[in-house]
Amino acid sequence: MGYDKIPRQKLSITKKDKKWGEQCVEAFIDLSNSGSSHSGKKNDLKILYDYYNGVIDEADYKYVLKPYGKNRKNFPSEMRNYPIIKPIIDLLLGEKSKRPLNYTVTVQNSDTISEKENAKSQLIYQNLQTRFMQALQQQGQEVGVDPEEEIELPEHLAEMFENSYVDNRAILGQKSMNYILQEQEVYDKIQKAWFHYLVTGEAYTHRGVRNGEPFYEILNPLDVDYDLDPDLEFVEDGDWALVRKYVHASTVIDAYYESLTEEQVLELEEPQHSESDVSFLYANSSNKDANAFRNRLVEVVNVYWKSRKRIGFLTYLDPQTGAVEEIEVEDGFKMPKEMKEEGAKLNWKWVNEVWEGTRVDGRFYINVNPIANQRLSLENPSKCKLPINGRRYSDVNSSNISLVKLGIPYQLNYNIYKYRLELAIARSKDIIAQFDINMIPKKWDMDKFMYYVEGTGIAWVDYNKEGIQLNPQHQSVLDMSIKTISQYIQLLESILVEWEKISGVSRQRQGEIGAYEGKASSQQAILQSSHITEDLFRKFERMEQRDFQALLDYSKEAWLGGKKSMYVMPDGTTDYLDIDSMQHMESNYGIFVSDAGKDQEKLQNIKGLTQAMIQNGAKPGDIAEMLDSDSFTQIKANLKKADKAQQELEQSQQEAQQQMQEQQLEAQQMQVEAEGLEREKDRQKDIEIALIGAESKKDTEGNNLNLEKMIRDFEIKERELEIRDKELNEKMRGSQESENIARESNQVKREDSKVKKEIADKNANKRN
Repeated sequence: MGYDKIPRQKLSITKKDKKWGEQCVEAFIDLSNSGSSHSGKKNDLKILYDYYNGVIDEADYKYVLKPYGKNRKNFPSEMRNYPIIKPIIDLLLGEKSKRPLNYTVTVQNSDTISEKENAKSQLIYQNLQTRFMQALQQQGQEVGVDPEEEIELPEHLAEMFENSYVDNRAILGQKSMNYILQEQEVYDKIQKAWFHYLVTGEAYTHRGVRNGEPFYEILNPLDVDYDLDPDLEFVEDGDWALVRKYVHASTVIDAYYESLTEEQVLELEEPQHSESDVSFLYANSSNKDANAFRNRLVEVVNVYWKSRKRIGFLTYLDPQTGAVEEIEVEDGFKMPKEMKEEGAKLNWKWVNEVWEGTRVDGRFYINVNPIANQRLSLENPSKCKLPINGRRYSDVNSSNISLVKLGIPYQLNYNIYKYRLELAIARSKDIIAQFDINMIPKKWDMDKFMYYVEGTGIAWVDYNKEGIQLNPQHQSVLDMSIKTISQYIQLLESILVEWEKISGVSRQRQGEIGAYEGKASSQQAILQSSHITEDLFRKFERMEQRDFQALLDYSKEAWLGGKKSMYVMPDGTTDYLDIDSMQHMESNYGIFVSDAGKDQEKLQNIKGLTQAMIQNGAKPGDIAEMLDSDSFTQIKANLKKADKAQQELEQSQQEAQQQMQEQQLEAQQMQVEAEGLEREKDRQKDIEIALIGAESKKDTEGNNLNLEKMIRDFEIKERELEIRDKELNEKMRGSQESENIARESNQVKREDSKVKKEIADKNANKRN
């Protein structure tokens, strides 16, 4: 059955009845069965899982184990699996779990730029207003501001704004995404999808709304089929997709109870399907167990496809405002007569619409209708996406491949050569002596004889045995050693080297460093290895980005009534979600995911500089924070804040040092002045004493008059010197107090810088 058998999709909603919906579901199921050989695809994919798990299919080794059509019996060797695929897959699984996943929610609404500019202008205006108020305060006008408060310059403020501004709607989207990722355990589920991608080259997911919350689940590649358009990269952009599962009847009844009738519930207890439908599920089960289990399973097929619907755009003149308005109306709308008379116009357009339908046990068709949560674009109402997403690794103009599929030839050859090596070792007997069978001691059988030969290296012979005429010195030897053992070992090593080149996972990347390999050569080998596997990671991470976008889009439908919740971040901190449904609905979110490969490389390079940073005085707290971070963006932000804090600290230290130098210079000047004052006081005393002695020799009357005058002058001069001395002492004490105050001020500044840094780090961690 081909696309020509699919019912017409460009129909009015009134013509899309129950029969039409059932025909659509059946048509896409038939298209899957005939077009892609669904059962054959399942068997092919299951083989890949078997190879990963080391399950041996003897049919792959038929030409080795059954040469010439006959079984090899009693051979001292057995075909086993020696895994060389699984370690590679497991290593890439581990790398994915440690690979940073840095995503940012942006807002793509047309008014985003204008809102940002308005916010910047408002911030600069407030800054200028504050500076003006400070100027008034300094002039003596009481305006209620601190004139000494430091205010950023407008150019600095603008730069800080550009680096830190985030739209409120983007913050809301980021919080929503954080909440969904935690609640749905998305990181763990992604790891499961990555496993499927490595094994089969395919990974599929189901996104939507369930019980009022966005949900996210990983689908088994064995269950999924979709529109195999050669130009289609992601399943969600295709025309159709389906998921086919075999589950217990009780599970079906629980899941679809409200949609099933009582008669259908009773009939589901005896499923109707052919044996071939589920034979692939029981490849490793006995026929008895498989048949018993098969009779309890029910086939459930969920089909999703893009149909067409007609919507109208009604243009009319608002009688209250006089403005021309346009609204969207559903199919079947009829324009009132009054509006026609007033000049209203109605234009119809056909747009895409996603439908769903479920077939149960090949008999019942339920839930055939447009899906409740349509992912529509605000700019393009016809642009919608399927709830199923996924991709194949490389299926352009060819069959798809996977890492396991690439490794199968190497695994087969490795097992074969291991088998032959074991066989060669078993056949190898080194150099042995040849004895005539008649030389075996009497009453000994062959087993006892060979026991002593192999166990002790001694061959006991009976030369007294009747008929023995041989001389033991004339016995010959036989070289039974196998020269090909070393060749097999070399071949096995060669297979491993080739497989490592193909997979892109070198010995160095697995942690095996040669004794004579230098650090530089090892790092170069690891780097080259990562280049080969980077395409695998990149393609898968693009699918992750699509899924994140879908979950954020579905949250708009899920939280129409708003959403309030508390959740725990990966670092253990608690955050709160408070959704304004209208703002959330009208936000056109976009998800930006950085290149995880480049981020990881930068991350490792930065972490490699920790020793040098410690030697240059970096704080242990900053180093610990950097080593604990999984985000290069977070490390970059923390380093910038640490650098800024260091600059502020250095500046405060320089200011303190300069202030101290100035105080020391002032103290030195005051010390010189004090010493000069003391010398002047001593000189004044000497002069006064000499004058008193000279005047004492004159007449008594004149002497008394002169003496009194000198005493008064001396006392005045002495008081002046005391005043100057007191002023100098107060000045020196003030200088000391200023020095102490400056020292305390610098300490306060340092403590303030430290507190600001801690607060900034906490806020940055919350944002990240």
